[in-house]
Amino acid sequence: MRVFEYGSGGSTLFWISRVQEVVSVEHDHSWYSNMKKQLDEQEIQNYRYMLVEPLNDPGFDHKRFKNPDDYISADPAYKGKNFEQYAKSIDSYPDGYFDIVVVDGRARPSCIKRGIPKLKKNGWLIIDNSERKYYFAPFPFDKNSWKISKFAGPVPYTRDFSETSFLKKLI
Repeated sequence: MRVFEYGSGGSTLFWISRVQEVVSVEHDHSWYSNMKKQLDEQEIQNYRYMLVEPLNDPGFDHKRFKNPDDYISADPAYKGKNFEQYAKSIDSYPDGYFDIVVVDGRARPSCIKRGIPKLKKNGWLIIDNSERKYYFAPFPFDKNSWKISKFAGPVPYTRDFSETSFLKKLI
């Protein structure tokens, strides 16, 4: 299996030991350096790890984070930043290449839009924190094309609950 991840961390380490290929893109330089060191120490060969930091966006104030074509994040820490290159990092792969696309990074609606065509038939789109309904709003995930399963549970180290959605691409 081939996995593409928007956002890296524990899931990266999980996938690397279980699949043929992992491609992970990270936006945060500090987190990237930490993960890269851990991956290099393990001498793992079946992954590609990319750092794609957000760029300044002079048109930021005229964009909406809910619009997948605007490539911005709702996180106030990234006000004025654009994640277009980050979301488009999957574009170098052919359509239908990945068995799994994990969306657990920034500008999630944009990443979902870029990731959908890269999934194989019967591939899985995994969206973390999917209780945020605006992630789904731009997309027609109809029952003839997608099987959707949602799982909710507590978030480690907080009192919050969150949801992760697994969408199986049927066509």
